[in-house]
Amino acid sequence: MYLFNKMNRFLPLVLLTLVLLLSSCSERSEYGETSDYEKLGAGSTDKTAPTISSVSPTDNSIYNSPATTIVVTFSETISTSSITTNTSDTTCSGSFQLSSNNFTTCVKMSAIPSASDNVTTFTATPAENLSNGTTFKLRITTSAKDTSSNSLVTAYTTNGFTTSPSGSGTIRGTVRYDNNTAAENVSISFAKSGTTVGNTTTANNGTYSQDNLSLGVYNIAFTKSDYLTTSQSATLATDNQTITANVTILADNCSAGTISGTISDAVSGSAVSGISLSVRSGLNVTSGSTTGTTATTATNGTYTLSSMNAGGYTVEASKTGYITSYLNVNVCGNKSNQNTNISETLDSESLRIVVHWAADSGVVVLDSHITGPDNSSGRFHIYWNASTALSRYQDPDNFFYHTNAYQCNSCTAAQTSDNVSLDRDDMDGAPGTETITITKIHNGIYRYSVHDYSNRNTNPSRKLADSGTTVTAYYNNTEIPFSLPNSAGNLWVVFTFNGETRVFTAQDNMTYHADYDTIQ
Repeated sequence: MYLFNKMNRFLPLVLLTLVLLLSSCSERSEYGETSDYEKLGAGSTDKTAPTISSVSPTDNSIYNSPATTIVVTFSETISTSSITTNTSDTTCSGSFQLSSNNFTTCVKMSAIPSASDNVTTFTATPAENLSNGTTFKLRITTSAKDTSSNSLVTAYTTNGFTTSPSGSGTIRGTVRYDNNTAAENVSISFAKSGTTVGNTTTANNGTYSQDNLSLGVYNIAFTKSDYLTTSQSATLATDNQTITANVTILADNCSAGTISGTISDAVSGSAVSGISLSVRSGLNVTSGSTTGTTATTATNGTYTLSSMNAGGYTVEASKTGYITSYLNVNVCGNKSNQNTNISETLDSESLRIVVHWAADSGVVVLDSHITGPDNSSGRFHIYWNASTALSRYQDPDNFFYHTNAYQCNSCTAAQTSDNVSLDRDDMDGAPGTETITITKIHNGIYRYSVHDYSNRNTNPSRKLADSGTTVTAYYNNTEIPFSLPNSAGNLWVVFTFNGETRVFTAQDNMTYHADYDTIQ
């Protein structure tokens, strides 16, 4: 009884304590305190800033049409209200800006960018056609936000794309069968941005020409009954330009095969290991999707590309410290000795030129010749016999601007480094490679030629024209290929290079010249 009365005395206090505890629990969840709840992730907010995944047109590309659409893809869903642009004037306003003058003014857009792909991709169209031959940069500002109001960390600005310049040009070349004979009556179509804009047919000697083509990138298709259709990419970049696009067509009964060869350093001739190789369908195709066939050069520079279907392909060769190089190959069964060269990266003031002729080219010895502005009012001439003080077996031959001569005795390293050199002189016959390097470009006109030394006293001669010899220039860490004209002769004047404007002009000129000393 006493115990019962004592408990009754404390009962109100116990009940009050229970009420307070229950009230406290009502403000808690099964996850604990609110801070613990957030730590476990339930109800946490997105704090990740969005990024740009891709843009189109891509950086450094040449767009075929003066009118284009601009496409930006983000890493996550974006708030549509944050993607704005200028639609009434040329001020650089909004989060989506396009400019040709580093954003002093911006291109007026036809409408606010439209969203797609779960609101990750936005597309905008200029109100008017973009100017020809102009580089445009895209800027996405930090006003662009995701649906959690996270902004881009910093404004995103592209390097820019360039619209096709105005004007027209000519694409010509020669089509041959796999045995190197002329392919007549081959149908050729020229397509630009997926639309066929011209058609022609090869003559009895395999030649073709299509003029009045607007500037831009073309896909050229070569078709003939009983032969595989071959495609080749070609770019007309300047008004009145003429480019040569030669091709070999393969019989439609060609089988799949393996391509193998060796890749060497363009200057030393040494094998280069660790070069990554990838393959694209078509000739001279340097961008876009690959076939999936890959390889890496071995210690001795060799490579093998297996199980390739019959047809024409472009092999891309890349390695850190080297300029990306491209090799056209035709698969008709197994093909060995598909060799090429690769150049180390160059200073922006340097130019390198490589000529290569294959073992089955039909020519024995070819020579590189380059003439250019000297340090006075004349011209230098670098080739295998440039210096009377040196014999052909004491290469390299050099021209030094400091002394304006072919020797530079007691010169400093800086003085000797300003030179033109014949780095590689091949005297052993086909296959052969010769390399010339200009370490510092000077104002004036440089002229590069290839001389058929073996047939210098033969007239007429088609040995050089039918040889398949290739010339590649390396400038601004880009590869510029040149193709043979279909004309008889023993001297191929390949191109001129303007040291002031830094413009290459293909000459495609074949003449006869017996005296190698007087080639200019």
